[in-house]
Amino acid sequence: MKKKFYKFIAVIPARGGSVGVKNKNIKNLNGHPLVAYTIEAAKKSQFIKKIYVSTDSKKIAKISKKYGSEIINRPKYLSGNTIMNDYAVSHVIKVLEKKNEFDFENVIFFQPTSPLRRKDDVDKAIKIFKKEKADSLFTSSDMHVAIWKEKNRKIFPFHHSFKKRKRRQDSDNQYIENGSFYIANKNIFKDKNVRLGGKISTYVMDNLCIFEIDTINDFKTVSSILSTDLVKKKKLIIPKYLN
Repeated sequence: MKKKFYKFIAVIPARGGSVGVKNKNIKNLNGHPLVAYTIEAAKKSQFIKKIYVSTDSKKIAKISKKYGSEIINRPKYLSGNTIMNDYAVSHVIKVLEKKNEFDFENVIFFQPTSPLRRKDDVDKAIKIFKKEKADSLFTSSDMHVAIWKEKNRKIFPFHHSFKKRKRRQDSDNQYIENGSFYIANKNIFKDKNVRLGGKISTYVMDNLCIFEIDTINDFKTVSSILSTDLVKKKKLIIPKYLN
C-alpha cells in the first residue's frame, strides 16, 4: 500500500509552564480554552490534513484531543520559558518522520496565544504561499506606524525621519509580523530550527488579528472583542461547544 503524502500539516506548540498567566493555553476565553481557538482555525482549512499539539502538559493534551488534535509529547529540555517554539516544531517533524506513517512537505506553525483569526485566513495564506512559490510565509498587519527605539534613555526614530515625515499614501507598505501563524517547508525547520528562510512571503491579516495574549489584561481585551458583533462582521473563528 502506497504511503500517504500531505502537502500541509499543522503544529501548535502549547507548553504547560506559561509565565505571565498560569495555565494560559487552557484558560477559559469566552467559554472555550485558549488553545481551542487555534485548533479550530486549523480544522477550518481545506488543505491541512493533520493537526498536532506539542505539549509537556497532560491537561493541555487531554483538552486538545477533545477539540480534535493529535498530541506529540514535548520533552522537558524543550519546555523551558527561554526555548523558542521553533525547536518544538522541529521536534514534531523528527518524531513524525521517525514514525514513518506518512510523508509531508510543509508545516503550518500556529501560535495559540493569537486566537483572533478569520475563517478564511489560513487557506488564503496557503494560496499565497503556493502562488508565490515561497519557502516560508509569515502573517502580518499593515499598520503604517512610525516606530521608535530607546537607547541609553534616549528615544530615536527607527527607519524613519520625523523631520521629513511622509504622508501615509506616499509611504512604503510596512508589515508588522503579528505572530498568528507561519508556513514553511519542513526542511527550513529541520536544517536551522527557524520558522523563516529561503523565499519569504507574507499574508496580511485584518488589523484586529494583531492581538496576542500574554497577560490577564490581554485576556480581558480579546474577551471583550469576542463579545461584540465583530465576531459575525469579521467572520472570526469560534470553537464549537463540546457535548
